[in-house]
Amino acid sequence: RGWDSMGSIAPASSDSVGNDVIQNPEASASEVGQTEANNITTSDTMSAKPKKRRYRTFVLVVSLFFFFITASVSCLYLFFGANQISANNISISVNTEFSVAAGEVLPIQISITNQNSVAIDSAVLIINYPPGTRSAGENGKDLYEERIPIAKIDAGQAVNIPVQAILYGEENDSKEIKTSVEYRVTGSSGTFFKDADPQQVQISSSPLVLRVTGVEKISSGQEMELRLQLKSNAATVQKNILISASYPNSFTFLSAKPEAVYGENSWLVPELKPEATYEIVVRGLITGLSSEVSEIQLQAGNPQLENQFLMGSVLSKSKFAYTIENPFTNVEVIVNGDKDGEAVLAPNTEAKVEVLVTNTLNESIYDLRVDLKPEGNLIRDNNLIIEKGFYDSTSKSIKFEVAGDSTLSEIKPGETRQFIFGVKPDPNQSTASFNVSADIYARRLNEARAAEGLVGKALSEVKYSSTPTFARQLGYGDGPFTDTGAIPPIAEQPTTYTATLVASAGVNDMTGAVVTTSLPQYMSWTGMTEGDGQIEYNPVSKQIRWNVGDVSAKQSKTLRFQVSLLPSVTQVGRTAVVVGAQEMRATDRFTGVPLRARAEALENELSTELGFIRGNGEIQPKQ
Repeated sequence: RGWDSMGSIAPASSDSVGNDVIQNPEASASEVGQTEANNITTSDTMSAKPKKRRYRTFVLVVSLFFFFITASVSCLYLFFGANQISANNISISVNTEFSVAAGEVLPIQISITNQNSVAIDSAVLIINYPPGTRSAGENGKDLYEERIPIAKIDAGQAVNIPVQAILYGEENDSKEIKTSVEYRVTGSSGTFFKDADPQQVQISSSPLVLRVTGVEKISSGQEMELRLQLKSNAATVQKNILISASYPNSFTFLSAKPEAVYGENSWLVPELKPEATYEIVVRGLITGLSSEVSEIQLQAGNPQLENQFLMGSVLSKSKFAYTIENPFTNVEVIVNGDKDGEAVLAPNTEAKVEVLVTNTLNESIYDLRVDLKPEGNLIRDNNLIIEKGFYDSTSKSIKFEVAGDSTLSEIKPGETRQFIFGVKPDPNQSTASFNVSADIYARRLNEARAAEGLVGKALSEVKYSSTPTFARQLGYGDGPFTDTGAIPPIAEQPTTYTATLVASAGVNDMTGAVVTTSLPQYMSWTGMTEGDGQIEYNPVSKQIRWNVGDVSAKQSKTLRFQVSLLPSVTQVGRTAVVVGAQEMRATDRFTGVPLRARAEALENELSTELGFIRGNGEIQPKQ
């Protein structure tokens, strides 16, 4: 048993301190007092620690309890959406008519409802219109996307927004209007979207009707005529209507009435009154393979405000298909036996023109008429030679008709008719040429949707080539050089001569002219030259090449050069060749054909017209 701090007797403790007291009865009083003090301190400490741990545990348990309750309530709150901001809680309703006439104002009522428990900020209504839509305002601008700011929509609030637009399109076209809402949430920088279901609007009627008429069967090489008719189906005046056409490869545009305002396929109609019709006639040349099917597409509508030649909204469409048949007739033009469509004739040659027309159909054609029209700088009324046909001097054409040839009344399948005329040449005409165009007309029995007037066409070109000339002359002492030696020449003594060459073009320009010749073995090249072009001399082969170059029509170029003759005793009593045969080659610039001219060898016999005696070229014996 031990003593407590008050001096009373306390029960013995089971701890280490109490045991030490019992096991040491003989300890000194001081030791006993120290031990008691230690026991008192230890006892107080043991009694205080359990109390502190119980307080902390209590606080921890209470905190966990409140956290669990708060978390559970928050999860249930969020799970059941009591404070959730969701696009599913935003509804967009678009109310409009299911159909509208093109060009009329379409009222659209859009309602946006915020079913969230909080407001949404910076809301913007976005409307996407179909192509070709215009505003209902006075400016009538094109509408593609419209953004209408709404700002704030409170919780549970519904906002109604009325808009108007004008839709354009063909009858029974379906147009789609798309709407969406862009918004933000307070405290967030993100942008959110809500899309509504697209609204379909059908075009009940179009203010314009576009029709195209023409033959559906046509042969290659014929001209086609199309008639475009634009009719107003509106109760008001239509203004600034654009008509555009798209042609296939087999269609070559020739003309239009009225003329196109842009390119060959765009017309602008300033005004079209109710029930009025606007007509355009288009002509084109058809070329293609047999049985080929082609399609011409046309559109009519309102042009873009920024560019009046670009289609903004299409109000009416139309297309026209045609089939290419075998040619009704085969037309062939032959000039002096040349069938390739481009003949080149020699100067002063009469041109004989034959036109052969063959019926290629499996049925007869009737009342054949042939118009031949020769044109060019060579054609003159008195130069034409005509057989059977009649020359119409007013239209400058040669006509062959049934009235002058009864065999043209019917041409059975596979039969051929021949038409002939001649053209006399004019030798003084530069770049002489003429063209022959043949237009063939006939008719056949009626066939639905097929061309009635059969047309065959052919074209041939005739050119006259020029004839160049080449001249040469030998002189002594009359040129730019000083000639020396005896005349007549003496054997084994040198005598120099001056040779003159002249290259002349005919009635056409010639290009790339070159003259070649050579010197005999006993002749020498002195190197003295003067004239046009360039000259080349080969001392080994003694070849002379004169590069004349280009020579204009009826003009010429000249070259002079000096050579030396050293005759042998074996040549006594004879003349000597000083320059060999000359040959000129060139190209006719107009016809493209090669030109040739040739001259015989040049001997040393000088012309008596220059004052020399006859026989001045005979080589004399050495004295």
